[in-house]
Amino acid sequence: MFNWLFIKRSSVQHKMLISFLALVVLPLGVFSYFSLTITRNTIEEQAGAAKLKSLGLISEKLGIMASDLNAISTIYFSNEELRSLLQSPAGDRAYQERLQQQFLTKLIVTYRYAYTWLEYYTSIFGFNGVELHTFYNGPKFGIGSLRNYPWFQQVEQQNGGIIWDSNPAPTLAATVNEEHYVSAIRLLKDFENNSTLGLLMINVGESFLYKQYAAAATADEQMLIFDNKGIVISAADKSKLGSPIRNDSYFSNFAGIAGHFNVKIAGKPMLVTYHKVESTDWTIVSYTPLDTLLQNVNKSKWLTLIVLAVLLLLSVLVSYVIASRLSVPIRRLYTSMKRVEMGDLSERSEIQSKDEIGELANKFNSMVGRIEELRDQVIVEQDLKRKTEMQNLQSQINTHFLYNTLASIRSMLVTEPIEKIDHVIVSMVKLLRKTLSDEREYITIAEEIDNLHNYVNIQMARQYDKLQVFFHIDEQIGAYRTLKLLLQPIVENAIFHGIEPKEGPGEIRVQGWMENEEIKLLISDNGVGIALVSTDGGSLTDTVLQTAGGMGLRNVQSRMRTHFGTNYGLEVIQSNEQGTSILLSWPVFIRIEELKQR
Repeated sequence: MFNWLFIKRSSVQHKMLISFLALVVLPLGVFSYFSLTITRNTIEEQAGAAKLKSLGLISEKLGIMASDLNAISTIYFSNEELRSLLQSPAGDRAYQERLQQQFLTKLIVTYRYAYTWLEYYTSIFGFNGVELHTFYNGPKFGIGSLRNYPWFQQVEQQNGGIIWDSNPAPTLAATVNEEHYVSAIRLLKDFENNSTLGLLMINVGESFLYKQYAAAATADEQMLIFDNKGIVISAADKSKLGSPIRNDSYFSNFAGIAGHFNVKIAGKPMLVTYHKVESTDWTIVSYTPLDTLLQNVNKSKWLTLIVLAVLLLLSVLVSYVIASRLSVPIRRLYTSMKRVEMGDLSERSEIQSKDEIGELANKFNSMVGRIEELRDQVIVEQDLKRKTEMQNLQSQINTHFLYNTLASIRSMLVTEPIEKIDHVIVSMVKLLRKTLSDEREYITIAEEIDNLHNYVNIQMARQYDKLQVFFHIDEQIGAYRTLKLLLQPIVENAIFHGIEPKEGPGEIRVQGWMENEEIKLLISDNGVGIALVSTDGGSLTDTVLQTAGGMGLRNVQSRMRTHFGTNYGLEVIQSNEQGTSILLSWPVFIRIEELKQR
């Protein structure tokens, strides 16, 4: 993302704006984020600690309840009258009823009110058929109906010790007057021979357990208690009673004596706090919605976001104004550079500031002025160079060419008819007038072909029947322009280096056409070719241009690339014992201005 913000094409103003925002808004945003996060974590820790303290008090209260019930069970365990009742013969119903009535009057009712804060119900089952229940006189259940429950074997294994179980026997719910309850269960023993006399169950209804923590729960908070089997034995939401909490995904987090953790329940984030009741192996759990705990933090978050938005807006406005003021001189300098790039060397920057940008503008003006001077100097030198090239080309047909031509005409006076001699003289006069008197640098292709015709007529007269030249020029290209004396050096090269060394007659073909907005002109001969020298794997054109006979070709290549560009010029496509073929290419144009626009 950082690279995207600072890509090369982005403006200085854009980069400065992003930099200002990064220096102001980003640190403030990071600080606000960490501040809110720390505040959130602190509130969660404080809330968790407060809940743990509250649950610890409830756990102590439940521990006291368990301790008192254990004390009550010990009273029953050691009571002599109860032991006598449970030892009475099973068939003596009158004796049992009398003892039972005495026990109910002296013990059960009396001790029922000894611990006034407790709400419990006692059930005693004797193996001799005795069965006593607090406030219940209905049909007997019989100790045999309890033997099939899993907890019965655990009670026997404890051999007089207490176990706690939730809803140990649903059929006994009538003795408690509640559907859900918990029981402290132990065997009743004979001290003298350690024989088992019966079973004691002290039952506590769920409503009493709920009273122990109901006042501690807030409006949005849910609390429950589950036993060592993961079964809910008390809850504010009564629909959860008897359901297994161990199937919940977060059950494994209930590790240790106490603690708290965060979890999502039905898509809602919760702070779960728990504390174990060690004497009963129960766990009391509190579910507190984090939205409630973090209500003030959420308000602070929205306030922070609003402040950040306002600061962002102000930062953008201020940064934009500052960046605009700083970037205006740079944009002006950039505009001046673009004009210079388009060729306007008269452009000068008007920045007058005294800072680095002003100094850069002064250097820019000095540089453009120097470039303008160099351009004018190069134009003069190029013009002089072209004139010199033209003079060199024209001088090629001066002394030696005239001498040879006149010598040929003299010899023709003896052997050739006057018409042929006249034709040669006329061709020479036309050629001299076009090449020596006409100072134009660009001529039409038709004029260049006409000059080549005159030159070829003279050379054919000198070579007699040894040379034949054929022209195949597309008429539509005649009106387009080319450089003067562009073709003559190539034909001359073909005559002197290809045809003359050849045994027997030779021929040259000149073909011209237009293709893809380019003029193509092919000059081919069937001479001996050009002797090639290796150029370390270079192209055929480079190899030919480096030979001794390639001087004229190098001049043509240099002129074409100077005037038409490096994408144009000549290309040697064949040079061997079967002859040489050279292809010339240059852009189609009629006015010189068209070349400058390419």
